[in-house]
Amino acid sequence: MNYRTTICACAALMSIAPAWAKDDGPSAVTIYGLIDEGVQYLNNVAVGKSTSNIYAVGSGMATSYFGFRGVENLGGGLKAIFDLQGGFSANNGTSSQGARLFGRQSYVGIEGDFGRLTFGRQYTMRFYATSPINVFGTGAQGITTLDNGVANARADNAVSYRVYLTKELEVGANYSFGRDAVAGTPVTAVATNCPGETVTWKQCKEMSALIKYTASTWGVDSGYERNYGGTAATFGGLTSPKLSDSRFILGGYTKVHDTRLALGWIKRTNLGLATPKSNMVWMTASAPVADKVSFDGMLAQLKYEQSPNKALVIVLRATYSLSKRTVLYVTADHISNGGNLALSASTLAPVSLPQAGGSQLSVITGIKHTF
Repeated sequence: MNYRTTICACAALMSIAPAWAKDDGPSAVTIYGLIDEGVQYLNNVAVGKSTSNIYAVGSGMATSYFGFRGVENLGGGLKAIFDLQGGFSANNGTSSQGARLFGRQSYVGIEGDFGRLTFGRQYTMRFYATSPINVFGTGAQGITTLDNGVANARADNAVSYRVYLTKELEVGANYSFGRDAVAGTPVTAVATNCPGETVTWKQCKEMSALIKYTASTWGVDSGYERNYGGTAATFGGLTSPKLSDSRFILGGYTKVHDTRLALGWIKRTNLGLATPKSNMVWMTASAPVADKVSFDGMLAQLKYEQSPNKALVIVLRATYSLSKRTVLYVTADHISNGGNLALSASTLAPVSLPQAGGSQLSVITGIKHTF
């Protein structure tokens, strides 16, 4: 292909792109996404019998992704919908979620007055239960450092249904026939080698439920999820269908003038661990302090039952809005581990742990742009 042909092809694509991305017709496809990149300082990284400080580059406030979302009006209030969403590392261009092209979501379904029914890889009800009470979302700091499942509440081979029973009350359920078909390297929560879809009905299955009430200035929500184990090749300790990892979520929030306050609790029973039962509680506050400046804060604790293992996290974040889509930020997370626990103050890859029972500080400054 010569340069004239290339120029003509690019011009043709540019001419059709605006019509293709329109969102006001009977059917539409929208391109969207987010890019977050920052520089991190992390201290007290365990190196043999000593510790050191490191610097790294990666997503801080949020995880980077791109997506294609589509809707077609079928008539009578019925719509066909789909969403293809892929995560990536902006610092090196690699795919996230176990190197999947569309590892964040990949589903198709229908939507109408009856609710929303979708099929494919998608968020479980755990995601919708924690999102309203977690201002730090799936970023590198916050409760994701205490429970990496907060940032990876997804399931393959899933059937999902959500519906508003009233304007304020939403309920939902999700069932996966095989929650995770990818084997990640290194082993992380984003890929656990549990494809399922076998005659053993519990093997690698996932099931979750949601109930959420959203009023004008307050809201409460609750969710439950259970993930069953697979085989000896399954990562994370759930090496049998007889083993499971369950989370019960309860939380709420309120708005006082311009300040948003939230409380959350996750009761977890992970039979893949030697000390399976734990409780994680947190509270957050978010408030604008100037025209373009806002602050977010979090205090969170994870404690294992009948064990000295625990961790306390304090997070502070300041943001400055250059526009509605572009934000500069600086965020700091301090974690204090107890017992033999060695959780990091940041999930920015590669995760660098402190010494067992030690503390760690992560400071990230960067830029987030949505499109």
